[in-house]
Amino acid sequence: MPMIDGPTRTFLDEFFRRTMIKEDVTLVALAFLRSHVHLLVRCGTRIDLGHLAQLLKGGSSYAASRHLDNKLGLRWNRQYSVTSVSPKLLQAAIDYIEGQNQRHPTEKVTL
Repeated sequence: MPMIDGPTRTFLDEFFRRTMIKEDVTLVALAFLRSHVHLLVRCGTRIDLGHLAQLLKGGSSYAASRHLDNKLGLRWNRQYSVTSVSPKLLQAAIDYIEGQNQRHPTEKVTL
């Protein structure tokens, strides 16, 4: 369900970046659509990806729902997908994420 509008996108962008800094995770690419988010991150081998997803999804849902500019609420789907990307395919993954607004023009978030 589309729950990401301009103010929520701005909030999520800041929230995700702060969380990743705290968790020592590097953001490589990020795309916001009205109903979902694509993230490409670089992290150490010992990172607990389930915990990171919980921090990003649960933490942002809790905080965004209390944010004054959030008119739509924010609820994430319970599922998420994690895929590793080899160095050889890194640029293709970045291009895929950066091309999301062209692939889904009706899902584009306007600021």
